[in-house]
Amino acid sequence: MFGTPTLLILGYSYSETLWIVLPASLSISLAQIYGQHQLVESKRNVFALTLPSAAAGTLIIFQLEGLTDVSKIVGAFLLIMGLLRSSSVLKNNLDLLITKHPKAIFLSTGLIHGLSNMGGGLLSFLMASIHKNKLNIRTNIAFVYCCFCFLQLILLSLFKAEQFNLYCLVFPAFSLLIFLLLNRFLMDLINENEFQHAISLIIIIYGAASLIG
Repeated sequence: MFGTPTLLILGYSYSETLWIVLPASLSISLAQIYGQHQLVESKRNVFALTLPSAAAGTLIIFQLEGLTDVSKIVGAFLLIMGLLRSSSVLKNNLDLLITKHPKAIFLSTGLIHGLSNMGGGLLSFLMASIHKNKLNIRTNIAFVYCCFCFLQLILLSLFKAEQFNLYCLVFPAFSLLIFLLLNRFLMDLINENEFQHAISLIIIIYGAASLIG
């Protein structure tokens, strides 16, 4: 959520940013679904709708690199997501839309993720509306993230292979180590409501910074 806009603000291109954040995201997502794969559902919609639209969005943004400021696109989606998280009215309307048109949301999630790597926010709302158990929600989000990462890494290898570097191998190991050492400790320590409010505020700040920067 925050790695992509941070690197874009620092001057990295979108494809360079993906090479850095995707392997790290993949390692953490695999750790989250390890031993919980039986909880994964909605595979048909993910493979039929979400992944094809994510591939289309990724290829479109590859073509637009250098012609448009991708950080502005990322910032716009961040602001929208921050407002959705902060407004109960907007959140309820989105829940209603998900209930009435779930396939459209699966499709939109993939397209947004391909265009900005910011599909995780909408994905969280989608999975929270489908599943009520926190473990099921987290596992299904992690599964879709794994699919996103594998897909986009394949596209990077095909179209942006020259931007691969050793950081792509170092960051996943470092990220996984931090996750394994601190995840449980932080989950027990942090107040859930305060954490969600803080995340929403940070999302809005990052969105504004991406649009202004």
